[in-house]
Amino acid sequence: MKILRIPICIGLVLFLMFTPSYLVSRSRETFIDARFVRKEAEYRGSVLLYHIVRQRPYSGSLTQWLKDRAKEYEKKHRGIFIEIEGMDEASFYERIENGRKPDAYSFFTGSVYRDRLQVLAYPDIEMRSGIFMTDRAVPYCYTGFCRLLKNPDGSGNKAFWADDILAARMNAAKDDAPEEIADILYLDLRRAGDLIRYRDGFAVSAIEPVDSFTDAVCWIGVDRDTDAEKTNAIRGFIAYLLEADPQKTLNALGLMSVRSDIRNVPPDASLKKVFKTYESVQTVDPFLWQSEYDSLRADAAAARTGDTDARIRFTKRLQELYR
Repeated sequence: MKILRIPICIGLVLFLMFTPSYLVSRSRETFIDARFVRKEAEYRGSVLLYHIVRQRPYSGSLTQWLKDRAKEYEKKHRGIFIEIEGMDEASFYERIENGRKPDAYSFFTGSVYRDRLQVLAYPDIEMRSGIFMTDRAVPYCYTGFCRLLKNPDGSGNKAFWADDILAARMNAAKDDAPEEIADILYLDLRRAGDLIRYRDGFAVSAIEPVDSFTDAVCWIGVDRDTDAEKTNAIRGFIAYLLEADPQKTLNALGLMSVRSDIRNVPPDASLKKVFKTYESVQTVDPFLWQSEYDSLRADAAAARTGDTDARIRFTKRLQELYR
């Protein structure tokens, strides 16, 4: 052993003599960083997120999508638990009145007021052209509207409209037919897809886009009173929702990615034309839509009965709201 010590010592001296000084310095820094510098710890605990839907059932496909993404995120970030609770607007407002606030909100345009949310920085991705940008929430998906034609030649004048605002936007009179006997159905893509998949005996000859306008955008934001640690955890979850892989799974639900670099692929060939139209989308400020929604809806209903003044107000307000 004594014989081996001399060559080892000589080798060490030669290594130190001929090793560039910056490498020695860098090695020392790396060692110190690894041993003594404490990295900022991730948040450990639970985060409550309300998923709020307008005129839809509690348990829906997007609620489940969020729960699945939350599980994936939790696997990558041990110690963080993201609880997703789906509800309609009425239940949401009841909870808020009773002081039951969440840490974050997932919501469709018009369901949450701006002053309920804190300022939130956007993840570093390029959003699809036409997606409205605001500093209080981040959009993560959207859908569009379509018309389902039962007759191959497009004949028949009995129409079902899912929404007065959509009907007034298309200058439709107040002569709605029940969904079961209508020749043409005007629906959002998610509902149209469910109708085709799950209703026995339902047949449709064609599906066409209404136009490229939509208020059916889903946003995510953080409550103004959520502390800094939870906020950072939620920001991480938001960034994950906007990653390419999770975004690509939205199409199966009849939803579209907000990322400009992702090509939306329809889940069924019959939706190809609609998806292509909504690649260039036009959206609205979600908070301005919230403040104007009740009056806009009232004017839409009146306009459909032939009220000229209501039609003028509705058209003007709509032009101000859409980008």
